[in-house]
Amino acid sequence: MVTVDRIELLAVGPEGERVTWSSHLDPMHEAMIVARLTLSNGVEAIAGTTTYSEHEFDRAVFSAASLMAPFMLGRDAFDIAGACADMRRRHVPLGHLAVSLFDIALHDGKARTRGEPIYRMLGAARDAIPAYASSPWFPTDQAYVDYCRKMRGEGYRAIKIHPPCVFDDDMRLVKTLIEEFAEQDIGWSLDAEGTYTPDEALRMGRVLEAAGWEFFEAPLPDADLGAYKALADALDIDVVCAGNALPHPLLIDHALGMGAWDRSRFDVTGIGGFTGGGEVMAITRARGRKAEIQSWGYTLTQAANLHLMLAHANCGRFEQPTPAEKYEFGARQVIRPDASGLVRPSGLPGLGVEMDRDLIEPFVYARREFVR
Repeated sequence: MVTVDRIELLAVGPEGERVTWSSHLDPMHEAMIVARLTLSNGVEAIAGTTTYSEHEFDRAVFSAASLMAPFMLGRDAFDIAGACADMRRRHVPLGHLAVSLFDIALHDGKARTRGEPIYRMLGAARDAIPAYASSPWFPTDQAYVDYCRKMRGEGYRAIKIHPPCVFDDDMRLVKTLIEEFAEQDIGWSLDAEGTYTPDEALRMGRVLEAAGWEFFEAPLPDADLGAYKALADALDIDVVCAGNALPHPLLIDHALGMGAWDRSRFDVTGIGGFTGGGEVMAITRARGRKAEIQSWGYTLTQAANLHLMLAHANCGRFEQPTPAEKYEFGARQVIRPDASGLVRPSGLPGLGVEMDRDLIEPFVYARREFVR
């Protein structure tokens, strides 16, 4: 039996450019919470999740992982279903995030041991997927226009806009983009961060669907399922949630079943890792829906979500956070679209990402070690 013999947890706070996704939010301190598992067969497994906070780097997710880590020591590293079931029973604040981190690391360790990428271990549906550029917030309409032109020049064939999240400003911006790029075939989507009233969401949705935009994300708070159902019933454009407030497969199944959302929306680093993500993919497929996977974060976060998407056939596009260079910090292998607008993993076993330990070390602001 291969066991988990050592766990190292790191909270990493890179310096540099800070961005945000709405005019009502301050620039974010985006931390990387990294778990390194040493297995008894000598394999080192890794996983990472990204946290976002406005004033300083977050410690809550690091603490959650620290509270969960002792339950992982000595476990059968390849009995991932058993480990996940046990973690879900533990009383750990923000437990779903800790479960996700260790579930991903166990999958990485198993796939590294087998010498294959995770998505192939899970049953590859494909080897590459189209990407869309996911924008930060910009202070002017012209800055959005310039950004979209730049993304087109970098090979992106689809773009998601994070607008100011002030309805009148957002409407003006959307109409500007529709006019500016009328002659270009771009897959557009809008993420309003849950800031609209039901009436505003309906008005915006009608503009987006008339212009042929692909989906309308988070016009309302995730938990307002009744208002979401009314909106989805009234619009032809696909309406999806933000994917952060209801991170449980059964809640997602309920929302899809009642017709509140047209697609599932979640991040593998918050839904319970590949185990929870696989459950939601099965639910989504059974409902005849597409999955709209969230992957905003550093390369380890992106890679985990990419592997899940490649293992299943009911995902449309990979979300590429931009500016891309910011989120590639510390990673020796990165995810970028090729000339055809497709992204793919590195081809290395597991997640396919190696971290530059010397580079990230000066930015480590919290560290814990657990030894069997």
